[in-house]
Parts: sequence; structure tokens; C-alpha cells
Amino acid sequence: MDAFIEFGERRFKLFTNIVFYLAILIISGQIIETGFTSEQLQLFNRLYKPLNLAFSFLAAGMSFYLYLTSKNLYIKAGRLLFFLMSVLYLIIATLWILNLYNHIIDVEGVRLFFGVFIGFMAISFKIASIGNSSIHPSLLFVLSFVFLILFGTFCLMLPAAAYTNVTFIQALFTSTSAVTVTGLAVLDTGKDFTLFGQTIIMILLQLGGLGILTVTNVFALVFKSSSTFKNRMMVSDMIKELDNKNTFSTLFKIIFITIMVELVGAIMIYFSVVNNPEVTENPSFFALFHAVSAFCNGGFSTLTNSLYEETVRYNYFLQLTICWLIITGGLGYSVMINHYLLLKNKVKNKLTILKVAPVNTKADFARTSTNTRIILVTTSILLLIGTILFFMAEYNGTLKEHSIFGKLVVSFFNSVTPRTAGFNNINMAEMGIPAFMLTMALMWIGASPGSTGGGIKTTTFAVALLNLWNQIKGKERLIINFKEIPNVAINQVNAVILLSIFAISFSTFLLSFLNPNMLFKDLLFESISAYSTVGLSVGITPGLGQWSHIVLIILMFLGRVSFLTFLIGIFSRLFGEEPGCEPYYPKENVIIN
Repeated sequence: MDAFIEFGERRFKLFTNIVFYLAILIISGQIIETGFTSEQLQLFNRLYKPLNLAFSFLAAGMSFYLYLTSKNLYIKAGRLLFFLMSVLYLIIATLWILNLYNHIIDVEGVRLFFGVFIGFMAISFKIASIGNSSIHPSLLFVLSFVFLILFGTFCLMLPAAAYTNVTFIQALFTSTSAVTVTGLAVLDTGKDFTLFGQTIIMILLQLGGLGILTVTNVFALVFKSSSTFKNRMMVSDMIKELDNKNTFSTLFKIIFITIMVELVGAIMIYFSVVNNPEVTENPSFFALFHAVSAFCNGGFSTLTNSLYEETVRYNYFLQLTICWLIITGGLGYSVMINHYLLLKNKVKNKLTILKVAPVNTKADFARTSTNTRIILVTTSILLLIGTILFFMAEYNGTLKEHSIFGKLVVSFFNSVTPRTAGFNNINMAEMGIPAFMLTMALMWIGASPGSTGGGIKTTTFAVALLNLWNQIKGKERLIINFKEIPNVAINQVNAVILLSIFAISFSTFLLSFLNPNMLFKDLLFESISAYSTVGLSVGITPGLGQWSHIVLIILMFLGRVSFLTFLIGIFSRLFGEEPGCEPYYPKENVIIN
């Protein structure tokens, strides 16, 4: 055993590289095998089966070495699970190459799952290791989305993914819309894509909502029990964790919260449609797909007209469930974890008082942060004002067909969904101008930072308004909740707002130039929806030309990765990072207003 560990220490880097490249081939092979149904599949499998066996053997050997060398209890448990999965995968790969599948048990789906899962873990380790390189974190964040979008495009172009021939631009648009959790569509998700294609879209929504670097860094911990300071700082900035000591425990909390919320949401959606076969023939997949899409603020639906479909238009329980998922996903993980710690401390204190737990039970330091207060207050105000204004504007319009309770639910829904979710339960093209402008304003503001949503973010909007009020009162410092907001944050707010106005204005100009026969307001609505990764549309998306779709693709991408982050990443790559210390210059006023 000692000789095995010593051999592993000397050859670990070599084996991780081999497993990484094999993982790419294995995942590509699994997708190709699932996507194609031609007679040439037999020839493909002759080459693929030995490769699959070699990969499973190396994965089993590496996972066993990692298990033997781990000391941390949690890491050891994770590596043990990885080892058991690898051994099972090795057994299945052996049965497959010996053609014993049909004679013993059909485990095709299990082989597919283990091959992709273990392959993704191996790739995750390599991606997480890039965080220790000289690449700027902003650029790495941008590149992770580029990689995921292109990978999704390849998957959606497979013949088994759709009932019709999908062009490259259509696949790229759909993949970008899913990864950026936008929801704009040039194809009918329910009718044009097969179950395989819809599953790909759901996975892209999940990875895009969480951020692929979040997922890969969690999986990478199976391969290494610690991380460099630079990598922790990069991930901390990505998930908005202020204390980088808690970075990776926060990652696990994010994954856990996501799974639990989506699971509860899926169960609620399932029971809301299970007794109505007209909605879907597969209520389980319908529930899971919409739970993921709603929590990730994706806006994709397998229903042609989203929640405006006749079968669910008056299903208010379903609509309220979708609202809950959208709001929860849009609040941001920092808010959820902050409240998790507060609740945990209250439970610990209560148990200590009741003498159920020891008196010296240590409570984690937690308080309602200024960031959390701003997010909760701003979100509540936007939801309340949005509901009231939409109710008043559309009472005799798109709300006419609903009861009073229905009008309130639909108004609330249309106050929630523009905040980057993209589901619709009304005909967007029939909205009056006041509701139209209200929706555009809510889309522009968007969700909260560190969430699955887009827009300029609630904190940006709140800080901008508070700073404006500060200027009116003649105060120089911005104080919120007895805390001073630094000038760096205010400068960032100004940059985010200015860039959003520039991106939306310029893209609207391009769309107007490319589509001179379309209404300006519809094109402006489309631009805001794309940049804020909302996905709402008045129905013009499929009718736009190829070049217009490319404009929207770029817009969705910039909106998801943040225009500012994109520019920082490109600038750092072209010109290098600016020095930390700047020389002192004499001050001189510039005349404003």
C-alpha cells in the first residue's frame, strides 16, 4: 500500500492530465452516442469501448489513491463516494466491452450517468487549477461561460436533440439564452426539442445559473483538500463571499440550498399539474424542468405560450410557486446564507436554554448585513409597487379575464417575472403603454448581486438613488444602516449603469437599422430583455434576422457575465493589471451642471 501511495505521489500530475484529456473524449463520446442513432454506431463503439474501460480503470486507481491520502473527514467521505462510483463504473465498463449487458442487466443509463459525472469531476479539477494561473479572474469567469455556451451549442445540434434540423445560429442562440439564464427563444422548446434536447437545456440552465466555476470548484475539492489563496480569492469574488476563509464551505451551502429549493419547488409544481394530463404527459420532468428554470431565473418553458397556455392560465397555485422560486433565486446566495446562519444561531441558543445542547455550544458570528438589508428592502418595495401599478394599469386590459384574486396573482406575477425570470402569464403584446414601461423598468433593475438573475441589480439601483438623495441634501458621504459605503462601490455603481445604458442604446440602434419595419418600442423591449437576461418578448424574437440574433446573443452574454467584468478581463489581458499604488496628483474641480 505504501508503494502504491509513493507511486501515486510521483505520478499524480501525469495521471490527472491523462484523466483530464480522457474525460473530454469520454463526455464527447457519451453525447455523440446518445445523439446519433445511425448504423455507424457499432463501428464507433468498437473504438469507444476500450477508451471507456481505460478511463474507468484510471479513475478507479486515482480515486483509491486520493482516498488513502486524505485526512479531513469530510474530504475522505467525498473521496470514498468517488471511489465507490469509479469501481461501479469500472464494472459496468467491463460488462459493456464483454457484451454482457443484455445477458445480465441493462445498465445503459447508469453507464451514461457515471461516465459524464466522473468525466465532469476530472475536468473540474483542471478548470479549478486554472484559477491558480496568471489569468485574470474576470477573464477566467468570462471564458467559462464561452466554453459552456459552445459546448451547449454542440449538444443542441445533435440530431437526437431536436425534431427538426437546428442551424448553428439557432443552437448558439438557444445555448446562450440557457447559459445566460435569459429565456429568449427562436425555437419552441416543447415542440422543436426532444426530451434529450430539453434535458440539455435544463442542464445548461442549472450550470449557467450557478456558474460553472462554482460547480467545478466544488468537484475539484475531491482531488485536493486545499486551495491556493489566489483561487480562494477568485471564487470569493465570484460568489460574493466577503470572508475568503469560508469560501469553499459557502460553495457547499450554495449547492445544498439550490438542490433543496428546486426539489421543494419541483414537488409543488408536480402536484399542481399531475391531475391535468392536458398540461403534460410527463409531469415529473415538467416539474423538474420548470423548477430549475424558475429558480435560475431562466424563463424557459416546455409550454408553447409559457404560463399563458390555456391549460395553466388560471392555475394560480402553479404561478405562485413559480414566483416563490424566482424570488428565492433572485435574492442572492449571500442573503440566503446570511439568514441560514441567523436561523442556525437562534436554534442553537434555544437548545442551550432548553438544556438540550451543551451550554458552551459555539454559535457562528452572524448579523443581518447592510447588503442583506438593502436587497430585502429594495426587493420588497419593487414587488409591492410593481404589483399595485400593474394592477391599476391592466385592470381592464390583460387582467380582464381574471377574478379579483386572479388579477392580484397575475399582477404579482408580472411584478416578479420582469426581474430577469422571463415567464409570462399574459399576452405581452397586448399590454398598454404604462404596463409596458413599468415592465421595462423592472427588467432593467433586475435581481440581486450573487444571484441567478441579471439586470443592473437591486443594490446598484438602491445605492444610486440613495447617492442621488445624498447629493440633493449636500452630503459628501453615503451612510446606510450606520455604515459608510465606500467611493469605490459608488464608482462601480455609476460604471454599471452607464455601461447598461450604452449597451441597450447601441443594440437598439443596431436592431432598428436591421429591422426598419418593426416598432422602436418592441426592439427596445427586446434589447432590455436580452441585456438584463430576462427573456420576456412581445413575440418578435423568431421573426428577427440572423444578424439581429447575433446582436441579441452578444447582448445576453454581456448581460450575464457583466459588461464591466468583461471589459476588466479584456483590458487585463491586453494591457496587464494596473499597479496597486498610484502617485498623488493635485486636485482640480471640473464644472458639473
